[in-house]
Amino acid sequence: MYLKVVCLSFLLIEASCFTEFEITVPRGPVTGFYGEALILPCTFPVDSWDLSSTVITWQRELDVVHSFYYSRDQLDRQNPHYSKRTSLFIQEMATGNASLKLDRVTLQDAGVYTCSISTNTGSQKKSFRVNIAAFFSEPRLQFSMLTDGVNLLVTSDGGYPSPKLQWLMENSDITNQTQTHLMKDTQTGLYSVSSWINVTEIRNSSLTFILHNKPLGQDIRREILLYSEKTMREGQATHRWHILISVSLLLIVIILCLLVVFFIRRRRTKQTKQNGLPNDVHKFQISASSFASMHYNVV
Repeated sequence: MYLKVVCLSFLLIEASCFTEFEITVPRGPVTGFYGEALILPCTFPVDSWDLSSTVITWQRELDVVHSFYYSRDQLDRQNPHYSKRTSLFIQEMATGNASLKLDRVTLQDAGVYTCSISTNTGSQKKSFRVNIAAFFSEPRLQFSMLTDGVNLLVTSDGGYPSPKLQWLMENSDITNQTQTHLMKDTQTGLYSVSSWINVTEIRNSSLTFILHNKPLGQDIRREILLYSEKTMREGQATHRWHILISVSLLLIVIILCLLVVFFIRRRRTKQTKQNGLPNDVHKFQISASSFASMHYNVV
């Protein structure tokens, strides 16, 4: 009976130690950028940890991505697709870092990855999904004149997954009036997109091209301004007409001002003639008579 109790206690202690060993991986999908390096996170507890007894294995479904045991990398069974592209952070392993670095990511690297860890304190494995995406290039605009309008073509390439396109004219959605062609590169798997619209009865307005790449949060918005020569000529004629009217009004005001000044001066002149000689003339006469009187006394 005592032996059974001891054995049961030992099993409970062992189970308790085992359940305390918990590795940590992302709860949701991880997104990698095409052509760049991607870190696949995985950590484990390091209480009473021993490197020589540590086994780390990364798999994508059934493919071996990277293996580590006997204190070094073991790549004999590594899938050739990952050759010379994977590495562990061995110097950080003592702190519980079992993350995998995957270089030069391709679209074929997408899938479900499993991190498996076994140490002298326990073992566990967990999985999470990896998605690969790529940014679309800066859109390029081409246009050609038509007999009744203009054709606008916008192209962008090197992106993944396939984008969502939208066209606006003065904030009104006109996507259903456009045509879109999507092409996939046979080697890289990346997409090239071309979208065009024929615009007739051109008037001064603006078009907006929008490209959405949801996994990367990439939103490209480019505004295209349209000008009509007819509208511009009408606008120039209206502008000239406004200038002519303004100049005419200014001339009329100047003429009215001159007439007012003329009539005022004429009225003053007429009043002066009615009242006799000006004051300065009177003064001159008085001075002259005084001078004559003074002369008479001297003689």
